[in-house]
Amino acid sequence: MVMSEAHFSAWRRFLEVHAALTRTLELEMAEIDGLALSWYDVLVQLHEAGDSMRIGDLAERILISRSATTRFIERMERARLVRRETATEDRRGTIVCLTPNGLETLRRTAPNHIASVERHFGSRLSEAEAKGLLELLENLPVRDQP
Repeated sequence: MVMSEAHFSAWRRFLEVHAALTRTLELEMAEIDGLALSWYDVLVQLHEAGDSMRIGDLAERILISRSATTRFIERMERARLVRRETATEDRRGTIVCLTPNGLETLRRTAPNHIASVERHFGSRLSEAEAKGLLELLENLPVRDQP
């Protein structure tokens, strides 16, 4: 099956917009809060999961490889934002936990990040457009699916 010109153009635009928004949000977060956007994402994922999760599940949610996640988490652990623990149920897995310092960092940086998202994304769409975009994006998979 060959992708139509409209599908290909939409795909390219989606990638361009995603890359531009991500760069802008990354730069603003680094400048305003001194935190990498990827680190912020880890803090959010952990908090939304009840402040801890298996490292493999975290890697899947933040879309990087497990080996890269391990190195990434090591740096965050040195910054005292997270800590690693051995999984109690099987003693083989690793659990990543949000530390009090990580939670405080999340609480401190979230308002600035939300304002940046609103400024560069939310303010550019009407409520109806945002709902329409959400409806369209819900047709696309966010995890590997057959």
